Amino acid sequence: MGGAEAQVAQLASLLSAPVAVTYLHNDAFPADHPLYAGSLGYQGSQTAMHSIREADVVIALGTRLSPFGTLPQYGEEYWPKNAKIIQVEVDPRRIGLTKNVDVGICGDVKLATEELTAQLEEGGFACMETVGERLETLAKRRMTWASNLDAMTNAHVSSSTPDRVRPRQALRELELAMERDSIVSTDIGNICSVANSYLKFSHVGPSMLAAMTYGNCGYSLPAVMGAKTAAPHRNCVSYSGDGAWGMQLNEIMTCIREEIPVTAVVFNNGQWGAEKKNQVLWFGDRYIGSQLKNPWSYAEIARSMAAEGITCTHLDQVGDALRTASQNQREGKTTVIEIMVTKELGDPFRRDAMKLPFRHLEKFHSTIQTEESESGQPTDL
Repeated sequence: MGGAEAQVAQLASLLSAPVAVTYLHNDAFPADHPLYAGSLGYQGSQTAMHSIREADVVIALGTRLSPFGTLPQYGEEYWPKNAKIIQVEVDPRRIGLTKNVDVGICGDVKLATEELTAQLEEGGFACMETVGERLETLAKRRMTWASNLDAMTNAHVSSSTPDRVRPRQALRELELAMERDSIVSTDIGNICSVANSYLKFSHVGPSMLAAMTYGNCGYSLPAVMGAKTAAPHRNCVSYSGDGAWGMQLNEIMTCIREEIPVTAVVFNNGQWGAEKKNQVLWFGDRYIGSQLKNPWSYAEIARSMAAEGITCTHLDQVGDALRTASQNQREGKTTVIEIMVTKELGDPFRRDAMKLPFRHLEKFHSTIQTEESESGQPTDL
């Protein structure tokens, strides 16, 4: 947000307008602000999506309006078709690049927001007549989304693997145990992306680091190490699946050698989840290159590197593990939290970009599918 949180809050308060943050920028606006609506994009907040869907005007501040933050989600198209769009962006090449805009402003978001607020302070705009109704609607949407997210978090999904935690329930426990001043980095992958539903930040300033649309695997631990070096007073936590963790676990040695105490959460489900989800839905559960055999413990590997290691096999262990790791971090210790999770998978990233393949060669006709997987979950769940 270019350090413009206070200016954006002032503008939003003047208009009594809900504030949605773009995909993987959950830290762009304080989550405890009364006008905060949540994140757009993959597994984001339905409060934000429904608010923007019914908007007459969208003021897009400091964003290129990435496709990942505007594509359909939860089976709904939420980007408004008839709203007037005002886009403020410092890079002129990004104005109107992905979405048509009615007004494009090339400039610094902080200065532009201050100027917009100064001009609007004179009043006389129509939305002031509907403040009470709009705030009531926002409150109702918040309650509905909280209820829907609770239902998704606690939904019963049968699993044949004992001593495993459902991914969404693990993410909820991490959310509840996360210290307020934390910086969290997320890797690519299915579970880390579902974390978009649960990561909320009230600390002003950069607090979320994500691989964004590059999809660079193995990003989260190095990113949070850099964050800890830049802000040693803050609690720094990385999220990674076991696939991406294999590309960065060696950096635990760097944490020990260079005395960079961080916390790394590893979701161990024995699969490349994002790729496997595509194989579940569109390739008849023919798993190629997406299964991972892990005959080891990542917590034990961490301990062999002189770091702390904690393994969680039950839900009631997750919150305590993060609180212990946070205390370890204050004492200068690096901790790896290995959470043994089920193979349950969230939605695919780009349902809009995928479809059932047609096999033209006769020898492959036996693999033709006429509909997606009914359960949407792996056969080895």
